[in-house]
Amino acid sequence: MKATLYDYQRYCAEFIKQVPRCGLFLDVGLGKTLITLTAFVELAQDNKLHGHILVIAPKRIAVNTWPDEITKWDHTKHGTYKLLADLSKKKREKILDSVESDPPTIYIINRELIPKLIDRFPGDKWPFLNVVIDEAQSFKGYDTQGFKALKSIAPFTHRWIELTGTPSPNGLMDIWSLIYLIDGGRRLGENITQYRSRHFVPGRRTPEGYPYEWLLIDGHDQYIHHAIKDVAISMMKKDYLDLPPVTHNLIELDMTKNEREIYNQLKKDKVLPLLDGDAIEAANAAVLSGALLQLSNGAIYADEEKKEIIELHDHKIKALEEIIEGSNGQPILCFYWYKHDKIRLLNHFPKAELFTGDPEQLRRWNNKEIPLLFAQPASAGHGLNFQYGGHILVFFVVPTSLELWLQSVGRLDRNGQTEPVIVHYLKMRGTVEDRVIMSLLDKQETQQALIDAVRAEIGDMHPVDIN
Repeated sequence: MKATLYDYQRYCAEFIKQVPRCGLFLDVGLGKTLITLTAFVELAQDNKLHGHILVIAPKRIAVNTWPDEITKWDHTKHGTYKLLADLSKKKREKILDSVESDPPTIYIINRELIPKLIDRFPGDKWPFLNVVIDEAQSFKGYDTQGFKALKSIAPFTHRWIELTGTPSPNGLMDIWSLIYLIDGGRRLGENITQYRSRHFVPGRRTPEGYPYEWLLIDGHDQYIHHAIKDVAISMMKKDYLDLPPVTHNLIELDMTKNEREIYNQLKKDKVLPLLDGDAIEAANAAVLSGALLQLSNGAIYADEEKKEIIELHDHKIKALEEIIEGSNGQPILCFYWYKHDKIRLLNHFPKAELFTGDPEQLRRWNNKEIPLLFAQPASAGHGLNFQYGGHILVFFVVPTSLELWLQSVGRLDRNGQTEPVIVHYLKMRGTVEDRVIMSLLDKQETQQALIDAVRAEIGDMHPVDIN
């Protein structure tokens, strides 16, 4: 297939070529993969690309999206790639044995294997001069094994490209790690303590006196935005793509009086007595919040180990039934969260399918052969193309993660969608779900400010042939 790039994609490809270490904070569906592959192809054609390329991505994106994109386009399909993700250790090691003798090759690996890969090629033995991190926000945790592993090999790379649509899903504290991997601490500080002390003050504290949260100093968001503007660009799809509109429909549901009493008892006492004499206890605020979310959803585990489920209500299941009846046979993608959601939904809708990540299943969905597909945001919320198979999305429960929420909506609201997208949210009135939605909106506002600050201005959008 011949690729036609929009002006914004051409702009991003040129940015990668001119700024060897950079971040592309592009909204879902703007074509990050095609942009990056195009930039590398053109660098190779100009003899400005040296060494191998390592693509690090979530497993499903590594297995499905990158190989598909490489083989899809006329100008990229002749490139050599080797898939390291989803292989046995023996097969993976056999491929890596020939790294030093291979011509420049694209290696694709899932993010969980990065520490093992770096153990094999530590420091100056690192053979991948060009690194691309897809869904780079996965490495925002500065104290995680993954970030520390990447930090150790970043100085031994020439090109370092970070791709994400959610650079700061929980606020500007998240951005330090991503920028550090790009510049080694030059812009935002050499360590998280330095960054934090410059731009944040302690908020609430734990009983031991440690900060529970950090609050951004007034005006310092602008300093951070300005500091990274030369190495990061951002774009929103609403500015560059003529997509059908998205309608967000909040469906508020009510508990019965008895159900509300059970919910309130757990909320007040942190204990929910069971008929057999046992009880569900919430040891702390986080556990209590999770338990209340489960009850809002309609069920809760009486015993986590035995996976015994207590069902409180089926209001959301009935609401989903009504959405299906009103869809006139249009396919529906429904995101659940808890394992007992999956069990209850599949029991109630036996003709539905559970998303497995299988490429053949994704093909059938996009051919409109699956009327109802259940998926978990953590396994289907990134980088997969669902837009050809439907335009109706249902959140059986809204995820607590801004990143997963935005990515989940982006499965249908992306380039290639031809129908107006309808997003239904099933929410129990007067429950902890109210706070979840408010928290998501607050986080979205913070992230939007960052994106706006580094947004690229490139004029009108026109298609550009690259062949």
